[in-house]
Amino acid sequence: MIIPIVFVLGFVTPVYPGESIQDAVDSSISGDTVLVMPGIHHGSGANLVALTADHNGIVLLGDALNPSSVTLSGDSISDSILDMDCTTGGGIDTTLVISGFTFMDGNASQDAFGGAIHTKHSSPLIENSRFVQCKADNGGAIFSWKGAPVIRNCLFLNNESLSSGGAVYLYSSNASVSHSSFEDNVAWDDGGGIFCYHSSPDVFNCLFTGGKAYDDGGGIYCYALSHPDISFCTFFDNFCLYTGSAVYFRVSSSPKLHHNIVTGNTGPAFYLQDGGEPVFFYNCVWGNPDGNYGNLPDPTGTYGNISADPLLVNEFFLSHTEAGQSEDSPCINSGGGTSQEYDLDLTWTRTDSVPDSGLVDIGFHHGHDIEWQSSSPDPDTNLLAIYPNPSFGSITILLPEIGSYNSLQVYDLSGRRVFFDILNDRITKVDLTGAGFSGIYLIRVSGESSSLTARITILGN
Repeated sequence: MIIPIVFVLGFVTPVYPGESIQDAVDSSISGDTVLVMPGIHHGSGANLVALTADHNGIVLLGDALNPSSVTLSGDSISDSILDMDCTTGGGIDTTLVISGFTFMDGNASQDAFGGAIHTKHSSPLIENSRFVQCKADNGGAIFSWKGAPVIRNCLFLNNESLSSGGAVYLYSSNASVSHSSFEDNVAWDDGGGIFCYHSSPDVFNCLFTGGKAYDDGGGIYCYALSHPDISFCTFFDNFCLYTGSAVYFRVSSSPKLHHNIVTGNTGPAFYLQDGGEPVFFYNCVWGNPDGNYGNLPDPTGTYGNISADPLLVNEFFLSHTEAGQSEDSPCINSGGGTSQEYDLDLTWTRTDSVPDSGLVDIGFHHGHDIEWQSSSPDPDTNLLAIYPNPSFGSITILLPEIGSYNSLQVYDLSGRRVFFDILNDRITKVDLTGAGFSGIYLIRVSGESSSLTARITILGN
């Protein structure tokens, strides 16, 4: 699901390490940006920043292209790094944007929920961020209670829950989680990656690998009438001590699983307990040594489901002869629609970064993480360079020497094209200041046979 975001011009308040992010947020109004500058930001007391509905419309921005440069540390606070408790009063919505941070060493020892971010009745947009080594009893990185946060383009690495939800715990929360990687997260009970309690999130185009649950659900645990839509995900090398190394369903949970790759997981990959009717279509489930479908009927051969070696290469790409591998993965062009229909035509499964086209490929698609972006000119690469980034609207676009590109398009985060121009030179100056832009945009340059994309942060005037 695409959430439309509207940015308006406002003030930009920079915050340097040692200064108060809370003071900058509290002095901002809707349309303003709090620009958190590179470095490590520490706090004291319970939280580094507490946010309420009064902060709707504010962009809390680090570095969307290099989130590792702006760290929000939890090493000197007693609870979540960011707290969004809207139990009383109005709720937070997706006009509150949190983008471009590394959340590090969060440890929710006081409230025990959400080592990095704790939300109640809150639905912020959280994107382009990294969650590393955060810990809580439930939801090592993020805990969401009765809200629908949008979480996209994020990395969850080495987070830990002492109970459930090694990375994310959703409680009555219909979140959207997309274009994200869950790597080496641990739950000492259930749900190494995501734990869903009475929640029906959209989990789209995510990678789950190295997750561990010392009970059930190495990747995702669905409990108590949880009906998530899980699609275009790859589950590899996840572990559970008992059952559901990829996804576990319990107490009338009936998720929809489609276009996923599930392989090499330890413990039965799927398992159902206490009722529920999960639906499988266009999945590739193969090579899980303790069983592919656990105690569920095997749907292989029906509704587009296959069971064959997906031929994963080089960090979860698919083997493509056109990209130089010796054979084609059976997951290529095996989906139930086109890549454009699934909004994956700017992403790829190939090692040479050629976007998916025609019938969509099964499994995780690359292209929405920070590695594919370039923000400064570098003659030794063949990436698209846009600088300065962040910018106040006047930018320079440097095209790579290899390839031919003749058009420029700018898209907002809802996928709406907001600018178009013809490219005649390798170096092009573009002035967007008069267009009223402010926020994060996707820039794409296209030619007859290829295209390149990068993100630009425009701060406004």
